[in-house]
Amino acid sequence: MKIGLLLTHEIYQELERRGHYLGISKTSTVLLHLVLYANQFKEVTKEELENELENIEVSHQQLQVEISDVILLKYDNRKMYLLTVRKYLSAYLSYVVNHTNWKSEEKSVFKAVSTTCLSQETVNQLALFKEQTGIPNTALLNYAFTLDYSAPSAKLISKESDRVQQGVQLTKSSSKRIKELSEETGYPRNIVLEQQLLNLLENIVE
Repeated sequence: MKIGLLLTHEIYQELERRGHYLGISKTSTVLLHLVLYANQFKEVTKEELENELENIEVSHQQLQVEISDVILLKYDNRKMYLLTVRKYLSAYLSYVVNHTNWKSEEKSVFKAVSTTCLSQETVNQLALFKEQTGIPNTALLNYAFTLDYSAPSAKLISKESDRVQQGVQLTKSSSKRIKELSEETGYPRNIVLEQQLLNLLENIVE
């Protein structure tokens, strides 16, 4: 479903800067926020939403975003206070951006294209997630390395025989973080990368 989200100039620019840091588009950045924070702020009040809408009504830009049924379902069965889906998601997204702190860049960062070895199960999970949400792998990969490190499980390490080549696009900061974690822990870089991905997917896939 294509929805024209209404965003203040400040929110629009902040989403753009957050996307620059991850090397992804504004629309992918919006979708990532809607998935990551679908539950964290679901108790947002009518007054808080109305406050966001008041700011939007003063001056706004419209961003057309194709939002999948899987993402919309995350917002089903919640209090929308008689707002349309468009207005609710516009206000909710603005509230989320105003209450979260992400790394950002003024200009889009360079992404290096390379290959890594991931388990077939993880490759399948990534493909399914992209199909269901429209969020590219690049978004998940680079966002995962803004999070705290999670040590790999013995099960993951034992999957060496079930690995396939997978193309990835990593920002300079993500590549640097993978290298640092690999050196600190002694785990191969592909294991570090896969564990961060799995940890992120586990927290956002319901």
